Amino acid sequence: MGRVVRFLRQAALLLPSAFLLDVLVFLLTHGRQDPGFGTFPFFQEWMGDRAASAAPELRFLEQALVFFLPAYVMSLLFILSIATAERSLFGARKARKAGSFSRAFASTYPAFFLVGSALVMWFAERAALRQAPGALVAPLVAAAAPFVGAALAIAPAAALAGPVALLWKVSPA
Repeated sequence: MGRVVRFLRQAALLLPSAFLLDVLVFLLTHGRQDPGFGTFPFFQEWMGDRAASAAPELRFLEQALVFFLPAYVMSLLFILSIATAERSLFGARKARKAGSFSRAFASTYPAFFLVGSALVMWFAERAALRQAPGALVAPLVAAAAPFVGAALAIAPAAALAGPVALLWKVSPA
């Protein structure tokens, strides 16, 4: 990319990857007979007989997408509105070179984001099943986990970015 990707844009770019990682985590850790592969009644009404005849993995992905896509589109609209408001109020930003902390944060954040999202999926789904055994919450958790993982990754990525930035400054090029 020609310009530095700022935090909100970076999170928005990583959300689909984190969502697919969460779906993969669920699919790898649950058997085909798991209650998480059930069908929501509204989904069965929309899809008809095709919902019941589809493979459970595909049905899980489709149901999780029904919850993830509106939230993702809303987050993109939120980021667009912030960028538009900033540009209209303050004008175009002058180009400047990114600092070493910004570069270090941009390199550490994705790893913490993806790992955090997978951990949120793992623990939230386990906690939900302890509260309501057999409940169909896995598609909802898979859709929400990337957003929670994005928020949780900020602090550890910032904490690690400081020392990484110092090492980049000190190390000979």
